[in-house]
Amino acid sequence: MPAASTPTTSKRQQPPKRSRGGTQPTPLSRDDILDAALPLVARDGLDSLTVKAIADALGVSSPAVYHYIDGRDELVDRLCERVAREIDLDTTCSAAWDDAIVIVLLNMHHTFSRYPGVGGRVLATQRRSRAADRVSDKVLDLVLTEGYSAADALDLLASLHFLFGGWLLGTRPLRPAQPLQPELLERTARWVLAGFANTVAKAAPAPNASGTDHGDHP
Repeated sequence: MPAASTPTTSKRQQPPKRSRGGTQPTPLSRDDILDAALPLVARDGLDSLTVKAIADALGVSSPAVYHYIDGRDELVDRLCERVAREIDLDTTCSAAWDDAIVIVLLNMHHTFSRYPGVGGRVLATQRRSRAADRVSDKVLDLVLTEGYSAADALDLLASLHFLFGGWLLGTRPLRPAQPLQPELLERTARWVLAGFANTVAKAAPAPNASGTDHGDHP
């Protein structure tokens, strides 16, 4: 059974406290704002995040934060993108394609579990996300390299998206008091992948084909 890479919480350099008003010794940046926001989300969840809380953490006024972001929606979108970039997609070269996909899903779980509310926002957003595309491309590459067609690979990706989205809801039918464990996510993903492998035929290689056609990524 493959083991997901152990998540390590990166120790970010917290920006120095700034005096309110006047000329600041160091200019504020969007990265400073996100660096201050992440520990707040890890502690209280995404729904509780406010611009005022970030401003207080930075030692500035709320208008100073709004100078760099248009509003809370933009702040949340940038924050979700930052978290999604932390997902480890480095799977071992010797891992089978389905084992590698399981590792990716478990790494997604470990990353999003550190920042409550972010995973649901990432999966629900209709906005194109480079970080989310990076995860989708990794899964698609694994399936396509195994020899399945682009259409079947996209269907499998959609199924895994539905599975993980349901997982993020954090409820267990008929056993609501029993906490969800990553072992259940792994078993469920393996059931889906085994069903796919047992019912979907691999694509016949095209004559004189050069390179892999990934089709249109979602």
